[in-house]
Amino acid sequence: MDPALIVTALAPVPSTARPTFNPTSSLERAVGEAVAVAAAAIGEALGEFQDAGLTPRTRNQGGEAIAYLFKLKLFLAADFPDFAAVAREQGVAALRAATDGEVAPGTCALLIDSVLDILAQVVAAELN
Repeated sequence: MDPALIVTALAPVPSTARPTFNPTSSLERAVGEAVAVAAAAIGEALGEFQDAGLTPRTRNQGGEAIAYLFKLKLFLAADFPDFAAVAREQGVAALRAATDGEVAPGTCALLIDSVLDILAQVVAAELN
């Protein structure tokens, strides 16, 4: 028996399936979508910053997305005591689904982590 046939037979087949976004609750969906919107705004801002500079429209969109996420975090504090974990998991899934899987999971995670870092700074500023 040819060992190459065994290796080929056991090699994982690349998936052609697109990522889906199926949270267990509508609250998780809201969190995931809100984080994905904020992450997309950050991604757009990074692109603009590298090209010609951040436009006021993109700056406003990012600010509004973070403000909405802040309100959502306060509203859901009792339902999701570990809001960051839910936001991270659902945000990556929502962002991957929104981009049809074209954005790598690591890139999505980096953008979501950036959003959560900004959100943590806003929360800390509001508490002081």
